[in-house]
Amino acid sequence: MSTISVVVAVRDEESMLPGCLRRLGFVDEVVVVLDDRTTDGSAAVAHGAGVTVLEHHFQGFGDLKNAGLSVATGDWVMVVDADERVSRALAEEIRRRIEGPEDAFRVTMANYFHGRLMRWGGWQESPVRLWRSGSARYAGSIHERPELGASAAVGHLEHPLVHFSHRSVIDNLEKSANYVEVAAQAQVASGARRVTQRHIYWTLLREVLFRLVWRQGWRDGVPGAVEALYWPFSHMAAQARLWELQQKPSLDDRYRQLEDIT
Repeated sequence: MSTISVVVAVRDEESMLPGCLRRLGFVDEVVVVLDDRTTDGSAAVAHGAGVTVLEHHFQGFGDLKNAGLSVATGDWVMVVDADERVSRALAEEIRRRIEGPEDAFRVTMANYFHGRLMRWGGWQESPVRLWRSGSARYAGSIHERPELGASAAVGHLEHPLVHFSHRSVIDNLEKSANYVEVAAQAQVASGARRVTQRHIYWTLLREVLFRLVWRQGWRDGVPGAVEALYWPFSHMAAQARLWELQQKPSLDDRYRQLEDIT
């Protein structure tokens, strides 16, 4: 019988990690990769659960997950986040399907935002989360994705992976603070074009139209309206942070200059 390792990348997930780990009893190994910026009790939760714990210096979300993949020993590897839950039905399906001919599997995400299952607004995702060990690694520091060989046979799991994301407005804002900085730094490193007023306005308008109108986010009620406006704000904030990083002299230098003339 094939063995399975699960990699869980964690930063400040003390409240969500126990529920995630409780659902992973069907696998042979769990590797929790602790983002070294973690300040809460996530490490204690992981150690208390008896799983493999690895602390890793943050250099992007893809690198964090790859650190876990590098020490996983199973025939198959699955990557989940602390706010995700593997149902009993999904666990049974995984155990059955990995004995087949496929090299990897996509899984549909059941995204719960503000306590509601999101059916509209752009939240229909089916990422690759399970593959034969050694056949894929993550690329990208943000919105990272596993890179599989062109000839890989990819199946699709029937049962969804439950995602308890965006549990409150405060949770949204805290996640944005991390996302905005990582996204902006990645764009600086890639030589992104200079941000203008037009970029700021277009980012907001494009995301609102896409999520609220084109993907009919309004059909998800108040949570849909919140998310259809939150994501444009988050993308706009990333553009604003990129603009800050592009300034010459830097904003810090400008304020030092202002101190001298006031």
